[in-house]
Amino acid sequence: MFFRLDVYRGQALTVPDWGSVFGWGLMLIGLAAVAAAARQVIAGFTTESRDVLELQAQTIPYDKRIELENKYGHWAVETAIGVCPHGDVRCIEREARRLYEARELRR
Repeated sequence: MFFRLDVYRGQALTVPDWGSVFGWGLMLIGLAAVAAAARQVIAGFTTESRDVLELQAQTIPYDKRIELENKYGHWAVETAIGVCPHGDVRCIEREARRLYEARELRR
């Protein structure tokens, strides 16, 4: 059921019934809730991804890593970083040397 309001002569403004207004309002509230939930999920993924990248970048100092990669190769250093505890440079160097020597002996 529509009501007619005369704005000025010759033109009319229609106002819908309250059922459709309530439906649209409820839909907008639901859409806002879904958007807020999606924002929280995306923020969670972004924070975790940043933390993982920071941990990978800070396992050993950059200069030491470049020096070890020049000595033993990229593969050996990456594998040693994955095996050794976080930040233990001596373990990483020892493991990279062991992997490099084992690889060289097989050739």
